Amino acid sequence: MPQPTTLLLSFFAIAATTLADPAVVTKCATALAPSPDGTACRVASRGSAGLVIVGSILAPAAVLEGGSIVVGGDGRIACVDCDCSATAGYAAATRIECPRGVVSPGLINAHDHITFTGNSPVSAGSERYDHRHEWRKGKNGKTKLTVPSTSGADVVRWGELRQVLAGTTSIIGSGGADGLARNLDRDSEGLTHPAADYETFPLGDSSGQLIASGCSYPALPGADTVSGENSYLPHISEGVGVEARNEFLCLSGGQAGAVDIVRRNVAITHSIGLTAKDAERIASQGAVVTWSPRSNISLYGHTASVTLFDRLRIPIALGTDWTASGSVNILRELRCADEFNRKSLGGYFSDAALWRMATAIPARAALFNESIGGLKTGMLADITVFDGRTRTPHRAVLEAGPADVALVLRGGTALHGEDALVRAVAQDAETGCEAIDVCGSAKRLCVSRETGKTLTALRSANGSSYPLFFCGDPDNEPTCVPSRPNEFTGVGRSGDADGDGVPDATDNCPNVFNPPRPMDNARQADEDGDGVGDVCDPCPLTAGTTGCGL
Repeated sequence: MPQPTTLLLSFFAIAATTLADPAVVTKCATALAPSPDGTACRVASRGSAGLVIVGSILAPAAVLEGGSIVVGGDGRIACVDCDCSATAGYAAATRIECPRGVVSPGLINAHDHITFTGNSPVSAGSERYDHRHEWRKGKNGKTKLTVPSTSGADVVRWGELRQVLAGTTSIIGSGGADGLARNLDRDSEGLTHPAADYETFPLGDSSGQLIASGCSYPALPGADTVSGENSYLPHISEGVGVEARNEFLCLSGGQAGAVDIVRRNVAITHSIGLTAKDAERIASQGAVVTWSPRSNISLYGHTASVTLFDRLRIPIALGTDWTASGSVNILRELRCADEFNRKSLGGYFSDAALWRMATAIPARAALFNESIGGLKTGMLADITVFDGRTRTPHRAVLEAGPADVALVLRGGTALHGEDALVRAVAQDAETGCEAIDVCGSAKRLCVSRETGKTLTALRSANGSSYPLFFCGDPDNEPTCVPSRPNEFTGVGRSGDADGDGVPDATDNCPNVFNPPRPMDNARQADEDGDGVGDVCDPCPLTAGTTGCGL
């Protein structure tokens, strides 16, 4: 067999990032003829056991063009390579060929509130907030946003269906229902693995306490308790005021009366109101940050300093937050992150880096990364195949809509996909899976098998819930353009390239969005005082821009 040719994509073809090297593309010897009907994938042969998928495989270290992945009868990946023909069971497996399909790990939504999933977006118009308690409780004279719980079992199932339709196989969502996606903080659908501890109010401040200094919160978590968790996922510093930063100080040992919970098994949700020194603390302990750009931007006009985090080697996971102020599914959150990256961050993150934020890094955040989040031998076959007919491999994920999701497998079991593919993979396709038209594409969704309810019954129970999917931009979708009245518009223009309200002539990061925050005394953050802002400084903690050892 001829040796595969390996190509390194040009540095200039995709934006380079500290942790996300340009993707390596391996051209395998397998040459697939286009599908006669023009579809991305076709059923080449039906076997007696197992599954082989051939296409562009988004493996951890490379894109295997014409590569193969073998799924065994145990629901685990038996091979990922250019040639898997020697793998046990290969000859007896059903074979799906995807000449224009992109095979990815199943997407993982690192942050949602699925018991609020029935809500349509709620808007405060142009008003922006400095802390979550302002919109939650109407503090500081701000407009309170009413977001009722929609925690009924059928509404939660509806929310999980919405995620599966977008290629999601796992959710960290503070709740869940049996079947469909894995709920990594509840029932992980057969994974014998300790659930993540999801904590919305780690300081016991659900009644809306705003504290600018000191740690007199109702309840601080015990450091030993956090250490004993498999993974601990607290909401911290959701906002841009001093009260938001104070939360981190009280949970990182930063002042009198504080506890220190920052460690490797912690993934901090939101992390908007942090300084470079705070980020250094997170990095030094090997913790993770979970980013929800659409919700952050629509509520606060700001979002987390993700370029700073990345320069300090902090892994960044991506999550939707919820439908009230965030994205309807992880694909729309990826779309927001991609747009914000291109328009406001100078294209800092590569396509591969953004994709990892919705696959490998969320798995790491919940410490499920030995089982899910990647296409590697021995891992569970949580796989999503995307239509890549008009897009390069990673962009086939970043720009996908529901119609572009060709197949979704959880542990090798089909949950959703093109009608012909689900029929080939699922033995109960007729009885456990139902036909559904997704934006003109004939799909099959395995609702009955997974929930015990028909799709018709769930539609009936969710007549007032936000829809399952949209064929264009979702109705009343919250903005992904950062803005605050009388401060900045988030839209680049002559003299203010990044739209952060600071003229280029005095902007310490003229091409990376970094408006002054209330917590920074109305100045652009520059921890080391060298005149280069933290979000664009190669050495954010050491004066100068070279020799810092990062």
